[in-house]
Amino acid sequence: MDASTQTAASNNQPANPPFIRSGHLAAPGFSEHRIYWEEYGSLAGEPVIVIHGGPGAGSHGSSARFFNPQRYRVVLFDQRGCGKSTPSASDDDATPALTDNTTQHLIDDVSALRHELNINGKMHVFGGSWGSTLALAYAIAHPATVQTLILRGVFLCRRADVDYFFQGNAAEFAADPLAMPTPGAYLDFPTAWRHFVDVIPPEDRGDVVKGLAKAFSSPPRTDAERERLVKAASACVAWEGSASRLNRDENSHGQPNQKYALTAARILVHYMINGGFLGAGGVANRDNNYILDHVARLRDIPVHVAHGRYDRVCHLYQAEALVRALRDAGNNAVSYFITTAGHSSFEPETDTRLRTIMNGLPPMTSLETASLQCGEMMRHAEEPSDAVADC
Repeated sequence: MDASTQTAASNNQPANPPFIRSGHLAAPGFSEHRIYWEEYGSLAGEPVIVIHGGPGAGSHGSSARFFNPQRYRVVLFDQRGCGKSTPSASDDDATPALTDNTTQHLIDDVSALRHELNINGKMHVFGGSWGSTLALAYAIAHPATVQTLILRGVFLCRRADVDYFFQGNAAEFAADPLAMPTPGAYLDFPTAWRHFVDVIPPEDRGDVVKGLAKAFSSPPRTDAERERLVKAASACVAWEGSASRLNRDENSHGQPNQKYALTAARILVHYMINGGFLGAGGVANRDNNYILDHVARLRDIPVHVAHGRYDRVCHLYQAEALVRALRDAGNNAVSYFITTAGHSSFEPETDTRLRTIMNGLPPMTSLETASLQCGEMMRHAEEPSDAVADC
């Protein structure tokens, strides 16, 4: 899910590829949404679209660190309602940001961004946590456009996957805060879990996601209502931050900034209460099994999975289920790496593994891809653009 792992890389990490330009894309259809995007690396490089987590976390330039700037053309974008995309879910009234904001809309945005940036051949699709969910959903919808899928911290967005992280023993918590009715992330982070559950009214703990959706369902009308809203959003994001790394002290994390907390928590819960909009026809279905049910559409796409053995945000069983389903469907190009790490892409072994994967991918050598990328360089050299260049 990755709603709170936007921590800067350590000083000993390689520098990010050079920034090229950024801009805003008017979302397809009759929509108020404008999608912010950035490019790094080389315009002549193999295109990689990086899909951020959350949902609602927003993109971060540090995600470009996995890619050789001489080889790759790296595209980052902020999904609807978050980051520098507008309208923002951090506004007091988040209705505009959450309207026309479903997985199908996000898939359409990726297609529109491909068109805007003149990426007409195949591309690598790179996503972690919720970003892996959206990457898989996009590849299921448009498999012919995907050269390679690179997934970190697989999240299948089934009810059991969400409840593992957000439900835990919440229903029993008031009577026995150390009750262990079911497996869950709460077992490994009892102090952080207590801070999170304490913010949820006891009557809403039988279904935590539903309770959070109720808390976020209407704009605050008073200062007291806004304070309660910010407190719930901050608790939601802080809980995820506490569980995201192996070496994180659950007692020492700082509180997320209010704007970020409101954005990330509102969008996260908007998607989780609707099962990631992964039901048939995009209909809300918390009991969906959409990705595994459609995995045969990925049969011909090489897939690389890196997942932390001690990931408590997205349990390893999700990666296991995906890999087994891909292989059972006849995909013979699945690489699966279990790292000694938790959830965050910044943990050293996962960070190194993702770089190794990207450095080891077979080059995209088709003449079509080469000519399209050269054409893109020439087009932007000759035509004015509203993109912001780094000169």
